[in-house]
Amino acid sequence: MRGAGAVRIRCSTRADGDFHLDQDPRALDERRRRFVPLPWSQPREVHGTHVGVVSRPGDLDGAEADALVADCDDAVIGIWTGDCAPVALVAESGRFGAAHAGWRGLEAGILARAVAVVRTRDGEAVRAVLGPCIHPCCYEFGGEDLARLVERFGPGVAGRTRGGAPALDVPAAVAAALREVGVDLEDRSCCTGCGGPWFSHRARGERGRQVMAVWRPGATPA
Repeated sequence: MRGAGAVRIRCSTRADGDFHLDQDPRALDERRRRFVPLPWSQPREVHGTHVGVVSRPGDLDGAEADALVADCDDAVIGIWTGDCAPVALVAESGRFGAAHAGWRGLEAGILARAVAVVRTRDGEAVRAVLGPCIHPCCYEFGGEDLARLVERFGPGVAGRTRGGAPALDVPAAVAAALREVGVDLEDRSCCTGCGGPWFSHRARGERGRQVMAVWRPGATPA
């Protein structure tokens, strides 16, 4: 499985700095170079379902999309989040991508669309990895929206906060959405709201964003 062995996935923490797209471009570029020193494609995420295709390293940087897919070496896909779920996708062929999955994007089908683009043939095996995102312990959620997501993905996506309020289980919703398209999830997530080394908009009102970087290194020169 060429892609699963070669594609690299790295998630930042607060110590790596802020990867919010709306900042001094020079500061962001320097931060990205320190994190992964290759050309980046970091989309402007809008909680939609558009999947962009990166044809060469650095393509679509700043373009409006909630997932990017590539099949070229040395192209970094950077998905930046404050509590939403960053999901890396690696197809058996070596084609790879990443998606930004907030609750609106999950409901609208962003993960199914991203999987359809990353697959090169029907039924191709795809590996999915979930990075840091908010967990139900910290994610109180409105009743009407939660009921709609439960109807869409099943009762397993409903949880409770530490205080007992209704909550959305984002990792469970990601796993349910991927199961619908025949993809198993490797959950590497930790809760961004629990005060660890990640930014959280929901829990602490922070503007900073972490990033999940996904790339396939080229051959090392002789």
